Amino acid sequence: MNDDWDDARYEQEKRNFVESRLRLHSVYLHTALIFTATWLAGWFLSWLLLKLGVSSMPLRYGLGFFVSYFVFIACVRIWADTMRTERGKPWDGGFDFPALDGEGCAVVLIGLVLGLLAAALFAITGGLPLLLEVAFELAFAGVIVRRLSGRRTVGDWLGALVRNTWRHALVALMVLIALAAWLQARAPGAVTFAAAVKMVWAGVSR
Repeated sequence: MNDDWDDARYEQEKRNFVESRLRLHSVYLHTALIFTATWLAGWFLSWLLLKLGVSSMPLRYGLGFFVSYFVFIACVRIWADTMRTERGKPWDGGFDFPALDGEGCAVVLIGLVLGLLAAALFAITGGLPLLLEVAFELAFAGVIVRRLSGRRTVGDWLGALVRNTWRHALVALMVLIALAAWLQARAPGAVTFAAAVKMVWAGVSR
């Protein structure tokens, strides 16, 4: 591999990398799992804050989202390593779930559903190629790209990830906080999403 590319070569290599991984890997399912882990991290922090006496849903969800974004970054970094090769290892059909009680299983199942929905929205808005651009930066780290404005070294995966996802994250954060604030305003006595929805629904059904 030539370690000195021009800008056209860089764009072509990146396009080839993204297209091949979209074709040969289950990137949508990978993204769903990443969002599931992200949501579970946010949910856990919100639950912990509730146990510590923080009753404000917008505050808990905002802090949970902020922390879960760092979990998202860590998950993408780990996933990007698996995208280095053109073909991934074939799945043998087996998967071992940890032992969970009824409540734990429900939380994981809800997380999977929300992960699939988040991945679908992310894919619709063009997010999958953006994540693969992060993997490209990691796979070709060290390559020099010559440009009219100067030379740059491929490998800034974190910068690429933040640039490619901060808008999605900001919109999601604003929607989440707005929804939490609206629900708690309509159901002042509720401190959880499920309880607030139940109270609001009961009021609408009367």
